[in-house]
Amino acid sequence: MTSNPKALEHAQDDSEPFEVMESPPVGFDMFSSKPISTGVVKGRKEVHQEKYWHSSVHIWVVDVKRRMIMLQLRSKQKDTFPGRWDISSAGHIPAKGNARTTACTELEEELGIATSSADEFEFQFICPAEQADLGGCNCYEHVFFLKRDSSSLKCALGTAEVTDVKWVPISDLKAAWECQNESYVPRVEKYRERFFQCLDGLGT
Repeated sequence: MTSNPKALEHAQDDSEPFEVMESPPVGFDMFSSKPISTGVVKGRKEVHQEKYWHSSVHIWVVDVKRRMIMLQLRSKQKDTFPGRWDISSAGHIPAKGNARTTACTELEEELGIATSSADEFEFQFICPAEQADLGGCNCYEHVFFLKRDSSSLKCALGTAEVTDVKWVPISDLKAAWECQNESYVPRVEKYRERFFQCLDGLGT
């Protein structure tokens, strides 16, 4: 793999500003509802320690034809779920940021993959996932798919954040989540349900 000029030097920045969101309301619709800001901005470390709700993006790189999906191995220096297989690329949405711009940035920083337009990211849903007590954080997870050919896609890892990548059959990821394989970052049930429904409906 080649070097990545966009890669970060550190696994995370404890002072990175996050916008604190209100807790998910009853009846939050994962396809149409949006997080509501409290108007408060706090640093990453405090947000995670105090279990405040905030927002992130998940970019799943998918080979639709071969029914394969790319996973990344998180660096052991990450402050949430270190050393586990996870989403192709992901990151928190900074204060005053937006999901699509963050998706572009994270994909380049972590995997060295550039996109011609933010419109390449196909929005799927927003899942409020309460995982602060499981080794993660309490986050509104904005989920996108990005279609790519697994036989030709080249990556340049940002090694402070990502140790490795691999392509796996979608069925293997499903099995790993179902059996609660501890080598993989867990996802809440409603996330898993919507995720595979969306994958099944993904056209070429």
